Amino acid sequence: MTPHVEQPVVRSMPVRRDGRLRNLLRGYRFRVCESPDDIRRALDVRRQVYRDECGYDVAIPDDYDARSWMLLALDADSGDAVGSLRMTPRAAGPIEAEEYFVLPPSLTSGRIVEATRFAILPSHRTGPRFLPAVALGLFKLCIRYVLALGADSVVVCAKPERVWTYEWIGFERTGRSAPYLTLDGSLHELMVSRVGSAIERSRGHHRFWEFLVESDDLEIVVPSPAAWPDVARTG
Repeated sequence: MTPHVEQPVVRSMPVRRDGRLRNLLRGYRFRVCESPDDIRRALDVRRQVYRDECGYDVAIPDDYDARSWMLLALDADSGDAVGSLRMTPRAAGPIEAEEYFVLPPSLTSGRIVEATRFAILPSHRTGPRFLPAVALGLFKLCIRYVLALGADSVVVCAKPERVWTYEWIGFERTGRSAPYLTLDGSLHELMVSRVGSAIERSRGHHRFWEFLVESDDLEIVVPSPAAWPDVARTG
């Protein structure tokens, strides 16, 4: 059974297209998984990266997948799945970070979402920019969907070498780190983005502000918030 969670109010957003940045995502498509086939493909990308490449002995799918949204990146020409990201609302139960951290009260109430299991196939991790197009697209879809959900805060746990990436998109460091036993004990730092304050802090100062938050891209599909997807039955 999919748990019932009260649906949040959708916040309206201005939509603009920045001509200078409109080609950043060329060659890819990004969407929230809304079918069992999409979910299967997102999980397969994760399986290739986490198990086959990194060698992590991690369940795929796991218990969190049954109450999470999956984001999917596709190669526009071949239609192949090349990247994925998971978003888990705390309203449906404890998030994965709570296996390793005691969250402050501000992160145990309200509309809290955790972003986890970021995965990109090796052949799509390179590009002319400091971040590959697949990463930029998944980050943008995550930001836009979080805003549509009306989330208060987003939690992520990052490896030390990835902390700068999340700082770049508005996350703040908490100074709390712990080894993730499910990922071979690799050290992860708890990071938080208070959605409203992060938006205001970045407005007018972030080079990619319009691209990440306001511009509309044909490559990205942001659906209206829906019921939690049921991943457990997809196997």
